[in-house]
Amino acid sequence: MLKEDLERFNEWWFTGKVRKELALPFKRYAFSKALESLKDRQILIITGLRRVGKSTLLYQIIEKLLETEKPEKILYFSFEESKENLKEVLEFYEKRILKKPFEEAGKVFVFFDEVQYVDNWSSTLKQFYDLYPNLKFFVSGSSSLLLSKEALEKLTGRFFFLELKPLKFLEFLEMKGVKLEKVEVSPRRIETYFLDYLRKSGFPEIVDWESEIKIAEYVKNSVIDRVAFRDIPLLFKTRDMSLLERITKLILSAPGSILNINSLSKSLGESKITVSNYLKFLETSLLIRSLANFRPAFSSFSRKLRKYYPATTSLIFSYSKENFEANFGKVLETYVVNTLSAEYYFRKEKKEIDIILKNKRLLPVEVKESVNEEDVEKFSRLVKYVNAEKGIMVSLSQEFEKEDVKVIPAYLIEKILVDEFLKII
Repeated sequence: MLKEDLERFNEWWFTGKVRKELALPFKRYAFSKALESLKDRQILIITGLRRVGKSTLLYQIIEKLLETEKPEKILYFSFEESKENLKEVLEFYEKRILKKPFEEAGKVFVFFDEVQYVDNWSSTLKQFYDLYPNLKFFVSGSSSLLLSKEALEKLTGRFFFLELKPLKFLEFLEMKGVKLEKVEVSPRRIETYFLDYLRKSGFPEIVDWESEIKIAEYVKNSVIDRVAFRDIPLLFKTRDMSLLERITKLILSAPGSILNINSLSKSLGESKITVSNYLKFLETSLLIRSLANFRPAFSSFSRKLRKYYPATTSLIFSYSKENFEANFGKVLETYVVNTLSAEYYFRKEKKEIDIILKNKRLLPVEVKESVNEEDVEKFSRLVKYVNAEKGIMVSLSQEFEKEDVKVIPAYLIEKILVDEFLKII
């Protein structure tokens, strides 16, 4: 069985190439970063939500390697599809494919996909990494469990980390053949592309799909249900699928909600520990993101009353098109939170700011579908209240600046907001 799986996963041993449908032509931003790691001895650990392109990235690296390396020097194995022992896979490969001991085989490249399904994977990898400096490992997984405290301790100094985030809007445009730099691309056209992107955000495979029903079904079946009803029960041994479904739907239907664990546990009829654990499982599996309440006076944050968002806006659309359209401001907020990898919001009494970006200085960010003069004045007061030099308001399509507040369209934040933050810090 192991021999059959290895031959199925590594057809380049016989053909000398990777099939085009596996190594797709479009290269995501992470491709160049992954290639750079080839010169490093350390293991490259790649994490990311399901269907964002981790396996494709691995195949693209293999395709590049085949330009200069012998096919049999490249091993790929997916532990999602085949529940084999990691050590047995390596030993079989050494004896039956390389037909020589690893220490005599020269440079060898090993790609392990969805390795979180393997028990004690980090211990085995540490053993082979230490024994055979000529082995270069690439490891991927759909859960941040790959970076558990135990794994980190075992692999200290032996790995670099690469997060493959959901497909960005600029990448979406590139796949559509559109360049923001071109003068002829009007704001109207970009906004149209952006609205289309929000329904499909995150997943390269559906960029050109037109059917809203198929888009929603793909995201629900391939991502949400796969994570919530397969990955989490398997990895965390959870049994209450009904509770997990209710918590998932709560966050998808009301993105940006501030959840009080005490109140939530009472309404769900479950213990605080159980509810808190299920939220952690969803976050660890990269399906949701949470923000902590920032305390400017102490440069700290509160662990209570975290704010929860889906990992990408298409998750909201797949749950309910009606809710997606009726609460579009929250959809925009979800996009901005994830694009900026936000960690904090601010709330004190009636004062609230959607996002606080923090480095040496603070950058408050507020998201509204449409911004008027009163909104700007109110936000300006909040900017001063948290002792920030300036703030950013993100709208659907407006762009202007007034004193310490700059308003920018949501579709431009990938392009300019990071630079804006860098100027401030």
